[in-house]
Order: sequence, then structure tokens, then C-alpha cells
Amino acid sequence: MDLEQLQTFLNQNEIPKIKGKPKTFLSIAKQPHYENVISNIYAFYFNVNEVHKFKDLFVTSLLELINNNSQQIESFFDYKVFTEYGVSDQKRIDILLHNNEQAVIIENKVYHHLNNDLALYYNDVKATNKIGVVLSLHPISNISHPHFINITHLQLLNQVMQNLGNYLLDANDKYIVFLKDFYQNTINLSTEIMKTTDIDFYIKNRDSIHQTARFLNRFKDYVKQEVEKACDILNDEEPFLKLNNTGNRFRYYQSTKVPTLMFTVCFDTLYIDNQKRIWIIIELKGDSLKNLDVYQKIDFSAEEQEFINSNFYTKKHSSFAHFATASYYLEKDNLSFNNLAEFVANKIKEDHLLSIFKKLENFLNT
Repeated sequence: MDLEQLQTFLNQNEIPKIKGKPKTFLSIAKQPHYENVISNIYAFYFNVNEVHKFKDLFVTSLLELINNNSQQIESFFDYKVFTEYGVSDQKRIDILLHNNEQAVIIENKVYHHLNNDLALYYNDVKATNKIGVVLSLHPISNISHPHFINITHLQLLNQVMQNLGNYLLDANDKYIVFLKDFYQNTINLSTEIMKTTDIDFYIKNRDSIHQTARFLNRFKDYVKQEVEKACDILNDEEPFLKLNNTGNRFRYYQSTKVPTLMFTVCFDTLYIDNQKRIWIIIELKGDSLKNLDVYQKIDFSAEEQEFINSNFYTKKHSSFAHFATASYYLEKDNLSFNNLAEFVANKIKEDHLLSIFKKLENFLNT
């Protein structure tokens, strides 16, 4: 596919935008989909006496959904909450709400298929009035047990959030935050990464999409090459920088006199829709961070001060620190793209970054 064909494809097709999912604490902990973890969270909130102080919010919301399915459980009080409740044949019920006369048997399903012995669960729980619930990510059309109904995780959490207003006044603020995070985690799990229409679009335009991706990779290689070339332009006749290749995100221009001082040129945000920036950073690391106050002795001009990070002297640094920073938004009609190497080199020279760098280098060298 030549450039003209590629342009025609882009002009004639609206590329679907794939939205990212908000991070949750469970996703940060790498446990967003583990059924036992989710069961334990449900059990905590189903317990009316727990420190969350939501009282009967969860069980009331669940009963409303159960009763909407033509199954009737009236008021449900003085029940206990069990997880991994043991029954015959060494089988276990994920969550059981149970008092002397009533029971709600909950089978928690996230990604696993429903192949549990629901009849065994139902028969082994002793209660006059009992109902089983298969709690799943997506609707299950055939439960194959007359006393089990299907409710999705999102349906339950939506009902909880709908009823939440009546409980907020007495609730513990910390566990409101936890609940909101758990709700977002449920939304994330219940939402497919790609819609069916997106998959259809890919299958229909597979070759053109691959060609577009290859073109983007070529552009990324061009950016890397230009950023590396900028180091050569800065070195000119008297080399003072050593290029350090560090993959697909940035390049270091390291001082040959002071190895703990460098320019860092970050270009990975150039490909992010809402950023499209190149960052140029003057960075210090290692022994250069032992005493930050000494840098206040350097006579920086007012223009140079504008690029020096105000929190450099107050922020606690570990192995590296950004002394000065500048970012440049590259628009589609910006001539900088045509000669990116000269653009980067010129910005370092013209925006006082080079003069800041030289003053730091001379100070540290002496």
C-alpha cells in the first residue's frame, strides 16, 4: 500500500477509539478478577454489623433484584455470612447468607464457566425458604436449576449504588471510597475491551490497519534517529555529550565531564493523543544529589530560573532528580517534524537549557 492508498483509507474510515479503563486498587494489586477476593469483598459488605456501617444496603439491594425475578424472599434478618461454605463431596459454596429459616446461596462467577453442582448446594443448605443466585459478569441464559436465578455483578452493584443515598449519612467514609473503587472494578470487568463492531472493523480492514501500524513504527524510528542526531548537532566541533540509547521512550545526552549530569529527551508522549509533546529535561543523579542546597550558589539568570523546577530543593529525591524541564507540543502543521533533530538542538540552545547545563557542569566539575 502506497501513501496515497493509505491516506484514502484514513479519509474514508473513522478509526474506532478504544477507551482505556480507569485503574482500581484491585487492578493495581493484580487481583481484579479473582473470585475468592471478590467473594470476600461481597461478604464484608453483606455483613450488616461490619465497620462500613452500610447496614443492610447490600442485602436489601440483592433482595430487590431477587424479587424482581418473581422469587419472593420477605424481610431477611439476623443472618450470618459465610464464604467457602462446606457441603457434601468436599464442595464449597462461594457465599452463603443464612439464618434459621432462610438462605441465599450465591455462586460467584467471573471468568469461569458454570459447571457447579447447584442441586447439591441447594439440597445441602437447610432452610425453609431458600433461593440460589448465580452472580456472573454477563447474563447466563440457562441456569439448569429451577431455584437458582442469574444476576450479574453489575446489576447488583448498580442497585447498590442506586440505594446508596439512604445510607450515606451513617456510613464510614473510608468504605464509601472502597465501594466506589469496587464498583469501578466491576464496570471494568463487565465492559469488553473491544466491541463487536470494532472487531468487525478490524477484520474488514486488517491489511490497511497493519500497514498503518507499520507506518507508525517507521515514524517512531524516525523520531529516535532525529533525537540521536540532535546530540551530534549539540556536540558540533567540541564533543561534550555522550549519547545513551535507552529504548523506545527516551535518550540520554550524558556529560563527558560529569557523568551524573545529563539531558534526557523523552519522546514517548509524542504518540499520546492528548499530549503530543517532547520533553527535554536536565537531570542529576547519584552523588550529585547529596547536597541540593549547594546549587543555590549558582548564579542563574531570570530566564534560566523559569525552566528550573521549583520543587527541586524541597522534594525528596532517590536516585535521580529533574533540575530543569521544558516541553514542546508538536502540532501537525509544525515545521519541527520535518527536521526534528535541529528543532531539539535549537530548543536546548535557545531556551537557556544549554546555559543551565553548562553552569551545572562547571560547578560540579570544579
